[in-house]
Amino acid sequence: MKDNLKQRLGTTKIQLMIVGVQKAGTSSLLRYLAQHPDIATHAQPEMTFFLQDREYTRGYEWAFDKYFASALPEQLPHERSARDRHSQYRLMAKNVMVMHSPEIMQRIYEHNPEIHLVILLREPVARAYSAYWWARRRGWETLKTFEEALAAEEPRLKEGWFKWRQCAYRHNSIYYPHVKNVLKQFGNERVHIVLTEALKDNAQTVCQGIFRNIGVNADFAPVIGQRHNTGTTMPRSEKFGSLFTQFMASHNPLRRAIRKLVPDTTAYKLRKAVMNWNEKSFTPPPIAPQTQEELAAYFEPFNQQLAALLNRELWASR
Repeated sequence: MKDNLKQRLGTTKIQLMIVGVQKAGTSSLLRYLAQHPDIATHAQPEMTFFLQDREYTRGYEWAFDKYFASALPEQLPHERSARDRHSQYRLMAKNVMVMHSPEIMQRIYEHNPEIHLVILLREPVARAYSAYWWARRRGWETLKTFEEALAAEEPRLKEGWFKWRQCAYRHNSIYYPHVKNVLKQFGNERVHIVLTEALKDNAQTVCQGIFRNIGVNADFAPVIGQRHNTGTTMPRSEKFGSLFTQFMASHNPLRRAIRKLVPDTTAYKLRKAVMNWNEKSFTPPPIAPQTQEELAAYFEPFNQQLAALLNRELWASR
């Protein structure tokens, strides 16, 4: 049935994409929005098609099969009951890193200049600290203190942002230049800025606002409650976690050979199962007060520029 539906639907362009930022609640927002009957998305945590050259060069038809073929609805909008025929089908994606690269955002623009983009913004010190523990959990970060990782960030980025993007704690918490570029490229009416605090306080209102913006039934109320991709676990063995992350890297030839034999949905479930097996409950310690103060001072001018750009209050000054 899905194959027949795909033939009738064609390779639909993405019409809604969450493009940032990491550790700001994007996984929860994706799953809340995906409850809408007129929205379908990928099972994978991130769609890396625009981000990864090796995927992008294979073309969108390949990416459509990889990410969205199994997510198609059972019926097209015009095949539904007369009561529901006003609805339009929407395809949604997420990648929290793409906003930081103008070149990658250009790929998205060329894919669909009329796409709607959602940017979630979290207070930058909290985002950076949360990203550090997330990188530790996933095996990308091997330095044992946040302060060591901050000191290593500049020399790491000299090797390239793409290589060290998961460990770019300061860099990825500077929002102003990236938000400015996205607004200029796509237009204010298609870029929707949401603060993490708003998502926490009233996720249903946030979702219904996005539904209204993209032209689907805004009366639909998603079930809110479960948070996704939280930072409340750590690997039982960080060494195993690091080795498993290296094995899962896209450039690993063994991993690429195995993936040719295993369907994407099965591979994703296996990866998740292995990661869950190696996890234990964990509560990160509070950030050191001096580090908090230094980072707050570092981000403050960027926050002021962003507040002026958006003409809205963001986070209280230190």
